[in-house]
Amino acid sequence: MPDQRINGNLLCRNRDEYGELVVAEEGNMRSLYFGNGMLQSTIQIDQPDLLLEDYTEAMMAALLFGDPRTVLLVGLGGCSQVHFLLKALPDCAIDVVEIRQQVIDLSREFFFLPRSDKHLRIFHASGSDFMKDRAHPGSYDMILVDAFDESGPAASLLEKDFLSACRNRLLHSRPVDASEYLPALWRHGLRAFRLVFNIPGDDVAGVTAAYRA
Repeated sequence: MPDQRINGNLLCRNRDEYGELVVAEEGNMRSLYFGNGMLQSTIQIDQPDLLLEDYTEAMMAALLFGDPRTVLLVGLGGCSQVHFLLKALPDCAIDVVEIRQQVIDLSREFFFLPRSDKHLRIFHASGSDFMKDRAHPGSYDMILVDAFDESGPAASLLEKDFLSACRNRLLHSRPVDASEYLPALWRHGLRAFRLVFNIPGDDVAGVTAAYRA
């Protein structure tokens, strides 16, 4: 990974089967990078529940539709969304699925991921496998998909099979949010997304908050 793409001081550099991971710190900001210096997420050290990226703010706009009691987050990253949900929804049961054990370990070491919280469960699995696993048959009020690899949004989570599994896991009349996938959805998966969630037309808002019919 080219260090010139990394902002701040290097705290940790690891590698797993999916590629390189780097944690760096600049002032009050701590960031997780994937691959060739691709910024995955950033937290503010003294306020880790603050959402710093525009797309995470857009994703959490789904809370305007109601207060979910159960949330599934696919993709852990630097934990900003986890911290936000724990603070904004203190009574909500939150499940997080992360394919990379190294991300889970780094999040505990550098991004304040709680090691024990009665409202939070962390699962080491791919999003696709988790959805198919009969050992985890539960439904959710809200599903948030924020899974990246070194090239961007995880391609397998743009496929119809995964989107159908999300639909089947949703409780009636609750949103599934895919805000951060909009650019890729327009290119590869928008048609499948609309078919799975019965969304007519071409409006962006319909994709951002899709409902199970």
